[in-house]
Order: sequence, then structure tokens, then C-alpha cells
Amino acid sequence: MRRETSSQGFQAEASVDEDWRFAELVARAWIDPSLSIRYHNNPRTVLAEFGVHLSETGTAPMLPPAPALELVVEDFGAVGPRSSSCSQCTSCAVCIVTES
Repeated sequence: MRRETSSQGFQAEASVDEDWRFAELVARAWIDPSLSIRYHNNPRTVLAEFGVHLSETGTAPMLPPAPALELVVEDFGAVGPRSSSCSQCTSCAVCIVTES
């Protein structure tokens, strides 16, 4: 099967799979600054760790900047009993957690 290489060095045959792998790298780099630094210092090695391989003449793509969003992880298991003003709707987060 013939493989063509794009201007960035990715091989067209595996581009979809490598796109997903690069997307995973980007997401992890956004939440792990040390990975982002490693990528900046040695992109070929980090790309290879994620299963993305460049041709000898290919250039590593830049990591896009992280979105300006704050990720908040709530502990919904810590929700207390329904308040006295609860209408017992059975569809809000408080009712669903306390129904279980």
C-alpha cells in the first residue's frame, strides 16, 4: 500500500489514527505542564511515545494553547440531604444522589 507524507511529515494512511493520538497528547499536555515542556524540548520523542511518527524531514506540529477554561471537579457524593425547600423533583442533582 502506498504511503504519502504530508508537509508536516504525517503519513496519510495512518492520519486519522495519528490525529486521535495527537489530540490525546494535546489534551494531556494541557493538564500536565511537564509533558508540554518535554514536548517543547524534544517533540519527536514525545510524539513517538504517543504513537505518532514523523518522516525524517517532517516538522513537529506546535501544541495549540490550552483553552482559557477552568476545570472544576465536584464531589457529588458529598451532597447533603434535601433541604426543606426541596420540591422532590427527582431530576436535579440533589434528588438523584439522595434517591440512590
